[in-house]
Amino acid sequence: MALHPGWIFVLALGVAWIVGWRWRWPLPLILLAAAVLAAALAGFGLPLRHLVEGGFGYFNLILALFAGCFFGQALRLSGAADATAQVLANALRQNRAAMVVLAGLLIFLAGMFTGLAGVAVLAMGVFAAPLLAQTGMARHRIAAFLAVMATLGMIAPPVDVPAMVMADGVNMPYAKFAGPMLAVSLPPALLALVLFARPGQGEPPPSQPDGAGVGAAPGLAALVFVIGFWALLRLFPTHIPDPAVPIILVLGAIPALARLKRRSWTTLFEATFTGTPLMLAAVLVTVGIAVQVMTLTGIRGWLVINAMAFPWPWIVPALASLPLFGGVLTSVGTANILGVPFAFAFIHQDMIVNISALTGIAALSEFCPPTAIAAVLSGYLVGETSLRRILAAAWPPLALLLVLSVAMLLLAPRLAPLLVG
Repeated sequence: MALHPGWIFVLALGVAWIVGWRWRWPLPLILLAAAVLAAALAGFGLPLRHLVEGGFGYFNLILALFAGCFFGQALRLSGAADATAQVLANALRQNRAAMVVLAGLLIFLAGMFTGLAGVAVLAMGVFAAPLLAQTGMARHRIAAFLAVMATLGMIAPPVDVPAMVMADGVNMPYAKFAGPMLAVSLPPALLALVLFARPGQGEPPPSQPDGAGVGAAPGLAALVFVIGFWALLRLFPTHIPDPAVPIILVLGAIPALARLKRRSWTTLFEATFTGTPLMLAAVLVTVGIAVQVMTLTGIRGWLVINAMAFPWPWIVPALASLPLFGGVLTSVGTANILGVPFAFAFIHQDMIVNISALTGIAALSEFCPPTAIAAVLSGYLVGETSLRRILAAAWPPLALLLVLSVAMLLLAPRLAPLLVG
């Protein structure tokens, strides 16, 4: 006999806690165990078809993750990324504020055009990180800045994957989101630029590299191609076919591949398909399985019904569940599982504003352990292993993002005519 979806949800969470905190299983196995248990308790046994189908739910994101890592590692190993950063730093005359703004702009644009913070970090962080290093910025602050700007770019228009997932979940077109999304993302981005442009305590003096950057041509070509193509694609969406993010990143890496030495190819593929990128890809596979099983067992519908019935004003503190669960489900997963129910809970007001605000809250998942994808990938890129130090440097713009998102959600009836039109 199948259990009630609510009990299935509680028992699955209990098992996830036991195997995770007690037995120290890795996150992908935790999610898989919880999903298999939930399916069994609902009377579906071992639903292999749904497990396989769910595993491919975020296949496009996994391809983008690996392609971003391939792009970044190819440019780093060839020396093109560092050479390009040196050319850009010399062009800006080693002006700290200008270098921070340029680095932030590269990451923010990548987030805007891909709609994924992790891909933005991997793709443009390879240029931004050495550029920021030349300002004397400490590694944990570089990682924090990259993660913050990538996350804010992700929730800015024109492409916001979590918002697209929510819009699909509430059965509405993804249109007219530009105003609310900019209102949520731009103020924290500007605050981050101001804060990180100022020297931090204990930072070493900026380096002063000589020369103009030998071998920068492949890096500049890759940078212009990738950013330029994405910009043209968004400006003329009906005239330029979209080959998808992974293909663009692989094509952008071609100029750097010609400069790689033979022994560097092994390093390139190991760095792309092992370690942190592989673990995050495994997380995305099992998050897809969890989402599929939650839909199959009725847990997702149960969450929708209970979110809509949540009494006022307790629904406001309940919004904290978005980033907390997102630390496990990722920002895309939590947008799918919890974002849709909360959007329906505020169905009495403008749904475009609802989704934009909820996307800002869900985006905080990029900094919530155990996944903390944007923060972890930024640390991986710059060699910073302390997530705590990254979060300590990143919290001011994240706090502003949270305040703006909650305020937008609560003031949606007044803001909708101004932001949506």
